[in-house]
Amino acid sequence: MIDRQLPRVWWDALRHTAFTGTGAPPKRSAGLRWLRGLAIVACGLWAGFVTFSTVSVSPPAKTFNVLVTVLPCLLAVRSPLWGWRTLIVGIVGTPLTLPGMAASWDWPWAPGLALTAALVFYLVGESTDQAELTWAGLISFAATAPFTQDWRDAALLVMLGGIVFFLGNTVRQRRLAEEERAAQQERRLAEETRAALLEERAGIARELHDVVAHHMSVLALRADSARFRFADQAGTGRDAEIWQEFAELAGTAREGLTELRRLLGVLRSEDHALLVAPQPGLAKVVELVEGVKAAGTSCELELRGDLGAVPVGVALSVFRIVQEALSNAIQHAPGASISGELTAGPDSVRLLIENGPGDGPKRTDAAGSGHGLTGMRERAVMLAADLEAGTRPDGGFLVALTVPLDREGQPQP
Repeated sequence: MIDRQLPRVWWDALRHTAFTGTGAPPKRSAGLRWLRGLAIVACGLWAGFVTFSTVSVSPPAKTFNVLVTVLPCLLAVRSPLWGWRTLIVGIVGTPLTLPGMAASWDWPWAPGLALTAALVFYLVGESTDQAELTWAGLISFAATAPFTQDWRDAALLVMLGGIVFFLGNTVRQRRLAEEERAAQQERRLAEETRAALLEERAGIARELHDVVAHHMSVLALRADSARFRFADQAGTGRDAEIWQEFAELAGTAREGLTELRRLLGVLRSEDHALLVAPQPGLAKVVELVEGVKAAGTSCELELRGDLGAVPVGVALSVFRIVQEALSNAIQHAPGASISGELTAGPDSVRLLIENGPGDGPKRTDAAGSGHGLTGMRERAVMLAADLEAGTRPDGGFLVALTVPLDREGQPQP
């Protein structure tokens, strides 16, 4: 059964070859493009010199012939098909405009013109597909055959022209095959890298699940069961306050466990859509502050502007930075009051959190690993934000963040 689209394909190829196509040369580095262009121009100039030296006609006719010989090569540097079209027009038009000049040669294989034809045919074969190349060959034969007196010359013309076209197309097919192999190699390396990344993420997920998730679960369980395990010690007058404290501890542990499970799901999944699941926004900052206050630390954070209008990605990163800043203050400056402000403006989001030197007993494990500040800086870099995090002269600590936004409220690149 004949494909109904086949005539349309061949018609498009004819239109592209004869009128609209350029036959763009293959992509190369700038240096190779220059060398290729210089080589083509040099061949064209040599063909023009051969024509100029071997043709005995009037100076105007000689100039015209040199132009017909050189111009296709110059055009073929950028567009092989336009160089080929110019060559065909020259072959057909010269006998019509200058019959005396054409009669003095073995037209169309005049001195020098054969060199130009071979070069242009090769370049066309190198830059077009098989359908376009077929049309170029048929049109070339139709343009030159009427000037051939002997059928043997016509057969030789077909053979030589076909060989040159074939050589150019062979180079093109080999180049395409190499590009396809390179693309396959790149895809294979990408798959291997992705597999290694997934394996690494799975390993991290296992470690988090086996260690952190276990301890968080135990913490939540013990906090929930405290009122039952210590029921016989009630009667101090502060029972409700103590049980509320345990309940809040259990709630905090469960919330952390939920976040950890979400993170484990992301690490174990190949679906990157999980990364854009609902995340804590700036509205949750109030809950962070209330949690710090409930732990006995004085904390005041003034909120300004429309926090709900802040993009989700920016809001999540700012939330995490606030979370880390408050955690650092609690760990490294126990008893110090925490103050700050969070402002959402049309062109930026600004955060300022600072605390004093602290007057409470410092936690024995408060030295930390520095990962908190590293995480802050990494988030700031992703947002193209300005981050200042360091010790104040009085021994306290300051975190200042400015996230620039564009006119649409998105972080600037």
